[in-house]
Amino acid sequence: MEKDKILGVVLGILYYYVLSKIFSFLMLFEFIGGTISGFSKILFFICYIVLPIVILAMPVIIKFKYNKKFYKAILDSIVFVLLYISIWITICSCISVYFETFSTYKWSNENWHRFRGDMVEDLEERYDLKGMTKDEIHELLGKEDGYSEEDNAISYYIGEAINYYIYFDENDVVIYARQLA
Repeated sequence: MEKDKILGVVLGILYYYVLSKIFSFLMLFEFIGGTISGFSKILFFICYIVLPIVILAMPVIIKFKYNKKFYKAILDSIVFVLLYISIWITICSCISVYFETFSTYKWSNENWHRFRGDMVEDLEERYDLKGMTKDEIHELLGKEDGYSEEDNAISYYIGEAINYYIYFDENDVVIYARQLA
C-alpha cells in the first residue's frame, strides 16, 4: 500500500512538472508564431485555457469518479495529454494550410493580415500581377495599407515588419511586385 502512495506522489509530481513544461512550450510557440491566436480568440481560449485546466484536473477526476489509485489515474490522464497535443498540432497545421491558399476574402479580412505572407506565393502563382491596373489590384487585394508617391507604389502589410509592394508605371499599370522588410 505504501508503495502505491509513493508511486502516486512521484508520478503526480512528474505529471504536473512535465505538463507545465509542455504548456509553457506551447504558449511560447504561440507567442512566436501566433497561429491560433491570430486566427480566432475563442479557439485560443479553448486551446490554452480550457483544455489545459481540464487536463490538469483529469487525474483527480479519474481518481474520484472511477475510484482508481492516483498513479493509475495519472497514467490514464496521459492519454488525454497525448490527445490534446495531437489536437493542437492538427489545429495549427490546418490553420497554416488554410492560409497558404490565396483568396480575396482572407487577404482583405482585417483580423488575418498577419497571414498574408503565407498567401503571397499562391497569389503570385494564380495571378500575373504584371500588367494589371491599379483598379484591378484594388479589386483583387482591397485597399492598400500604404502608398509611396515617389515610387508610384502601394504596399500591403504581410507580417512582422514586412510589406508587399506593387509598383506601377505612369499609366497605373503594374510593373512588378515584391516583398520588402
